[in-house]
Amino acid sequence: MGTVEPPPGQAAARLAPAVASSPGRSPWTIALLVLGALAAFLWFRRPSYLPDVPLPSASAEGVSAGPQASPVFCRGSKGCLVVYVAPWCGPCRSSLPGDVALADHIAPLGYETVFVVGMDDVRACLEMTKSIGRPARIDSDRKWARAARVSGVPHFLVTTPTGKIVKRQAGAYLAPPDQVAQLLGIS
Repeated sequence: MGTVEPPPGQAAARLAPAVASSPGRSPWTIALLVLGALAAFLWFRRPSYLPDVPLPSASAEGVSAGPQASPVFCRGSKGCLVVYVAPWCGPCRSSLPGDVALADHIAPLGYETVFVVGMDDVRACLEMTKSIGRPARIDSDRKWARAARVSGVPHFLVTTPTGKIVKRQAGAYLAPPDQVAQLLGIS
């Protein structure tokens, strides 16, 4: 016995309709895939806001304001600059005078500056707050840093008055305050 094969020309005719009506090539399937991809893109590109994680406060003298904690809110009429630093970070310590000068420079422009000191124990964070010479928030357990996606220190977050993060930048700036403000999009 031999193999059974269809006559020449008939096999191609039977396969062509099956390929043309394949469910993967339907216009509705393609439309659904495109809509799904667009929804995923919009979901992952959604704007990020300052985290709603409560942080304790510290005075400019490096004294804890007590056990009460509240989230970081932006009170600047044009926006907010959050400067996240860590006590063990050399670039953070060397850029602090410039960061304080930057805060003074952008205050008349309607931007509030909030210093957040974290990624270390509370005593070290309070000691660093003394060297800043301004009130700060303490994030010793890194919860706020994880929620804000702070990956390196020092880290700068520029926000709108509603707290929407419009720019983030990691790394120390050792330039005059007006140049740093321009680099951060504050002018």
